[in-house]
Amino acid sequence: MQTITLFELPPAEAVRPTRRRRPLALGELPVSSVPAAYDREHLYSPKANTAAAVDHRPGDQFPPLPVPPSGPKAWGAWWRDEASMPTPDYLGLEPGDVITLHDGDTATVVSTCRFGAVVRYALPPSDWHDQDHAEMYVTARNQFGHWYR
Repeated sequence: MQTITLFELPPAEAVRPTRRRRPLALGELPVSSVPAAYDREHLYSPKANTAAAVDHRPGDQFPPLPVPPSGPKAWGAWWRDEASMPTPDYLGLEPGDVITLHDGDTATVVSTCRFGAVVRYALPPSDWHDQDHAEMYVTARNQFGHWYR
C-alpha cells in the first residue's frame, strides 16, 4: 500500500541530531575558522582594529573581520561581502549545537558566519505574537558559558 505525504521529509541520515556541548575551560581558545580571543573572562572573535592589541588565536580559514565602514551603502557591502560570509563554525559552534544564552534559555545554532552564529530559541505562548521561536546572533561567551551578542 502506498501512502500519500503532504511534504517530503529529508532522509534520516541528512538530519543532524542536536548536541549539547560542554563549554571550554576558562581561558581556553577554541580551534575555529575565525580568530578567537579571550579577554576579561569573555571569549570573542576580535575585529581587525583590536586584533593587534589583544592576544588571540588566528582563525584556520579567516583573518579578523574588517571594521565596518560608516554609511549605509558601504556598510551593506561590508555585511554582504565580509561579515555574513558562511563559515564551518564560529568559535567552535557548529549548526545543530545546543547552547545556553545569557538569560539561561537554551538555543540551537542554525548557521554560522564570520560575524557570529545565528541561534533559534523557543518563545513562550503569548497573545501578542503567533510565533513559537525567534532567532538572534550570538558573538561572545561569558565566564559562565552563556552566549550573548
